[in-house]
Amino acid sequence: MNVSWPQRLGLGDRVRLGGRAWVVSRVALGVVELTDPFGDVRQTGIPELVRSADFDVLEQGPRSSPIRGPSATEASLERARWWERHIVEVITGLPFGADPENVPRAEYDPAVRSLREREEAKASELRAAGVASASARTVRRRRQHYQVWGLEGLIDGRAVREPTPGSRQDPRVLKVLLSLVSDDARQGRTYSAEHYRQATAKMLKSLYGSGTVALPSRSTFQRLVNDLVSWQGRAEGIPVVGAAGIRLSRPGERVHVSTVPLALPSRLAHLAKRPLLMTVAMDELTWSVCTLMVYSSRQSLDAPLLLARLCNPPVLRDAETHSRGPEFRAVPLIIPESLVLDRHPLRRRRIFMDACRELGIHVGVHHPSMKLESERITTRLVTLLNAELANFGADLPSDEAALTSRLQVRAEQWVESVWQHQPQWALQEVAGGWEQPTPSSAYEASVARLGWVHLPPGERLALGLLPSVERRVGAHGIEVRGRRYDSAELRPSGSATESTRSVPPQLVQTRFDPHDIRQVWVDTETGTCLRIPLARKNSISRPPRHRGRDAVGVGLSNGRPSSSGVPAPSASLDHTQERLAYHARLPVLQTPFLREVLKLGDRLTVLNRTAVGGRHGLLITGPPRSGKTTALQELERRFTGPLNEGLCRGRVVRLRLHPADNARTVLEKLADSLDLPSLPRSVSAASDAAREALLASGTAVVLVDDAFSAGLRTTLKDSPVDALCFVAEQVPTTFVYTGTEEEGPLTVPGTLAGRLAHLAATPMPYGKDWVRLVEDLDDDLRLRQQEPGALVRLASVLHTRTGGWAGTLAHLVRSAAIEAILTGREEITEQDFDLIIV
Repeated sequence: MNVSWPQRLGLGDRVRLGGRAWVVSRVALGVVELTDPFGDVRQTGIPELVRSADFDVLEQGPRSSPIRGPSATEASLERARWWERHIVEVITGLPFGADPENVPRAEYDPAVRSLREREEAKASELRAAGVASASARTVRRRRQHYQVWGLEGLIDGRAVREPTPGSRQDPRVLKVLLSLVSDDARQGRTYSAEHYRQATAKMLKSLYGSGTVALPSRSTFQRLVNDLVSWQGRAEGIPVVGAAGIRLSRPGERVHVSTVPLALPSRLAHLAKRPLLMTVAMDELTWSVCTLMVYSSRQSLDAPLLLARLCNPPVLRDAETHSRGPEFRAVPLIIPESLVLDRHPLRRRRIFMDACRELGIHVGVHHPSMKLESERITTRLVTLLNAELANFGADLPSDEAALTSRLQVRAEQWVESVWQHQPQWALQEVAGGWEQPTPSSAYEASVARLGWVHLPPGERLALGLLPSVERRVGAHGIEVRGRRYDSAELRPSGSATESTRSVPPQLVQTRFDPHDIRQVWVDTETGTCLRIPLARKNSISRPPRHRGRDAVGVGLSNGRPSSSGVPAPSASLDHTQERLAYHARLPVLQTPFLREVLKLGDRLTVLNRTAVGGRHGLLITGPPRSGKTTALQELERRFTGPLNEGLCRGRVVRLRLHPADNARTVLEKLADSLDLPSLPRSVSAASDAAREALLASGTAVVLVDDAFSAGLRTTLKDSPVDALCFVAEQVPTTFVYTGTEEEGPLTVPGTLAGRLAHLAATPMPYGKDWVRLVEDLDDDLRLRQQEPGALVRLASVLHTRTGGWAGTLAHLVRSAAIEAILTGREEITEQDFDLIIV
């Protein structure tokens, strides 16, 4: 195509299709209406149009001035041309307009100097010429702008900046005035500025009360009305009220990219080794989802793959997708002008940035004001999607790869059929006269008012961003990621004729989209790509390979799992040291208190991962040796060990606070656990860095031991617990704290009490639960002279001796068993307990 980026198809454009020239006469509801000089009319969908081999844009029709077209002064243009001469020399080695046969200066010769060295040499030259502000970074930034926008990118924006209409006015006035002018423009009516002033005052009075909102002066109001009337129907964009006044916006002007965790139902969570993430690219103006990707949290976001899916979405890739129903066409094709990223780690970042510069896409990060709005919209989408995933079908996948693929398809179908048609009243201004504004209706209203739709760049460019592997062509096609792809064009003996077939070599470069398993693309010797579909029969589906676990990872003791990670030995142990080690680490006692901690931890983890309001933590308190640290250990194994069934697995971080810790030191401990190299100096910036690290790592639980103790003050301004609670409010991670009650009940500050579920350890009464604990210990003993049931007969003695504390019971029995081995008696008696200090 011969249309410069961003490529658009609008009213009045001349195109070639089916060997004939057509003029675009209408664009609406995902359908382009074409008219030829003889009056014939043809309607075609945008995906079908783009996939047509002979489609081309011959000429663009009359448009308003381009979006990036500042009215520069002569002085600013002269300055830009001065910079152009220097920047071209940095890029090519020769000044602008020089004879190509000339020899570059030594410091700018691309054959011997890198681009960075040429930029530094130009900066030194300009500083020597008196340009004090010319640094290597300045030269690099201007070079990048020139490569994207040409001479226009070198124009000083301050010289052409125009004041934004309404930048100093009340947004409530602007919204009411904009709705009035827009409604009249759609109906072809025009009124005077005084009419709009009176109508605006009347609406403000009915909405906010008399005298609440003041109107601007008549002259200012006149200018606002003139600006809005002149903006109606222009191709630059649609007037919307923003933070800085009224501006023109359009689909794709800003696309926000956010990464959020998925809350899977328990029957699916155990299939995922790590929590699953979903990256959503959403258009700011229409709230339409441009693309989404579901993947494991053990991987970073593949940024070039995201860009490839934006420029060449699955809807355009084959001829099968448009037959899925009318709701499928409601998903718009929106090519971004600007990508606004969160701080989630990116893979292949350099390739991504180079491709964005080539396409003219500006890349930035969320501004705090935009981030709040973007998070609010994304949270709403994910909350609705999580509710949909709770009803996932009974035909469960077999492994994590199959689960991810199924979730990707389900999420895309849900966006197409539900989210795009979900009423969003905040889109009323964009959707205009639609009774129930939805992302789909907002996009259609924008297309109707602007008169153009986006066209994707060349397929070859998008395919070049996909991951690629080398594969050998076999008798049944090629295999990629455990699936077989086959086509007659892969083999010379196929049915295709020799004149239309491009036969690839035996070893081929294969490109694939991990989130779209329907096809792969094979590079040919002629430089083209063959689309190879998924073989419908005899497909290979191999389960992922799992590393074998060491034999000591999990053990069984009389049918009970050994959650301590120590295998239950046989009845006879030959080595004394082995027997001592075993009895020193007898399996953890499953007390009612421990079961309640695990149950509440499971519940809070699920709630926090899907919370739309405030998040809650867990506080475990009790006197020393009451089982608090043991509860933390079991929670850690709960989310990382092999017994984690029905829960979302995730990383677990464990901290222990020192009495001298403050907010800064506890954030440093958290950063060390998350493998962060360093933290910013300020506590607020360090808190933000820790929050982003928790999100990126997919951390499920943070365990904080000794968070409340006698030596740790929690009421100071720089309290470490306050710092952790502040971070916990912003991440889908469950924070669990322990506190020691030495002289009565622990007092929790009022600011924290409402956010912490409190479980206090209490001694067990003598009864069936206590006897059952003693029975478990009796079964686990491996003393050669110990009679079965001898320890159970001492259950009442043990309860009196320990006061009903399970932790003290475990310590007492372990100590007595070790003493019995060291003395050679190999049995435990009642007198042994009297000699042990607890």
